[in-house]
Amino acid sequence: MYLNKFFRLPTTLAARLTLWYAGIFTLSTLVAFLAFYFVISTVLKERRDQDFLGDVQEYSSMLATEGMERVKSEIAWEVSSDGAEHIFLRLLSMDGEELLTTDMSAWEGVGSGSHALEKLKKGATHVLETLDLPEQEFQVRTVYGIIGPDLVLQIGESLEEDTEFLEIHRKIFVPLMAVMVIIAAFVGWLLAKRALRGVEEVTETAIEISEGALDKRVPYKVRGEEIERLANTFNHMLDRINVLIKEMREMTDNIAHDLRSPLARIRGAAEMALVNSASDQHRAFAANVIEDCDRLIGIINTMLDIAEAESGAAEITLEEVDIARVTRRACELFQAIAEENSIKITTQLPDSCVIYGETRKLQRMVANLLDNALKYTQPEGTVTVSVNADNGQVAISISDTGIGISEDDLPHIFKRFYRCDISRAQGGTGLGLSLVQAIVRSHGGRVNASSHLGKGSTFTVTLSQPALPTQPGH
Repeated sequence: MYLNKFFRLPTTLAARLTLWYAGIFTLSTLVAFLAFYFVISTVLKERRDQDFLGDVQEYSSMLATEGMERVKSEIAWEVSSDGAEHIFLRLLSMDGEELLTTDMSAWEGVGSGSHALEKLKKGATHVLETLDLPEQEFQVRTVYGIIGPDLVLQIGESLEEDTEFLEIHRKIFVPLMAVMVIIAAFVGWLLAKRALRGVEEVTETAIEISEGALDKRVPYKVRGEEIERLANTFNHMLDRINVLIKEMREMTDNIAHDLRSPLARIRGAAEMALVNSASDQHRAFAANVIEDCDRLIGIINTMLDIAEAESGAAEITLEEVDIARVTRRACELFQAIAEENSIKITTQLPDSCVIYGETRKLQRMVANLLDNALKYTQPEGTVTVSVNADNGQVAISISDTGIGISEDDLPHIFKRFYRCDISRAQGGTGLGLSLVQAIVRSHGGRVNASSHLGKGSTFTVTLSQPALPTQPGH
């Protein structure tokens, strides 16, 4: 399950925003580093070139004022100071003849510099080059500069210090980049969650409403204009829907209430006709009218019971109810029907399990579920009834091996008058499960259904075991 959540993570908007934040930050940081790296390398190169040109100018002035011996002495001192493996100097004629050179054992492959000398002959004051020598691990930067008549000074230095300096920056950047990406992802996640908190609250409210909590609304908070508009529009829509639902239910309940009296009168007239009529045909007709009136009155009474339970108009009188005894008694009452249809009822009931509720309504709840299970279980099938108590919760479960309910029908079975296509061949009104749900909710519980088509269904009612309120004086 956790792996599935992990792999589904990129599909959430928060995760995508986090990836975008982290990606943009990483790309921006990488571009900034490359720009910074380029600037540093350019500055180091320009600084070294400026030092080279300054040295050429200094040697040119030294030759003009102090002579060749002073130049030779300065060259020897500079090489001994920096090391022959880090710097070399050569005095060349314009034709490439080597007039003076320092120790070149570490600089094999430097060459005569004929290409640079040609540029000097054409009027260039200096020539800068970068060389890759086979015996050198690092590149070499050289300068050719004219310091006197037919006299060229060549200075070459290893770029080891500059390369190592840039390498340090690269080594620091890689772990620093990894840490910054993690921080960016975390901050991006926080920002995304904060930005989408309002959407999540709307979603949670919608889920609660879909489960029946029609009075829920998105709480008012300062979350930004866009989220506030969404929340306000959503709440306004819910208010309108709630009003329409209440009006429709009130109209249905009023119609049901108004129909009960004339139906009772029709039934009474049919009973008198049944008693007083001498014609068998008239008596049969009157009996059918009585049967239909009873069926309609039963539907109307059930609708009114559902309306009463859903509206909370009639408060539940809390009393001690042994739900195990109520369930056992219901199984005994339905045993004859089960045997008539070759269905076996098995029970897993404790000796006693006390909850607080209204006995009559809880009896009707269990009876409706048991009747529903027997109705849709084929001969030689089994209905299993169990009651379990755990951590203050009581679960009443009724399972059958009947025809089952399809996945498309399962979410709608608790709606009024809803009947699955496969169940229309059986008698019924489509109100039994609606009444069960209304009774369960009025007791602060919940009812769930699971089913496999062709294999059977399981209905589970979960009720809490609250303490009975203490009476005054106790």
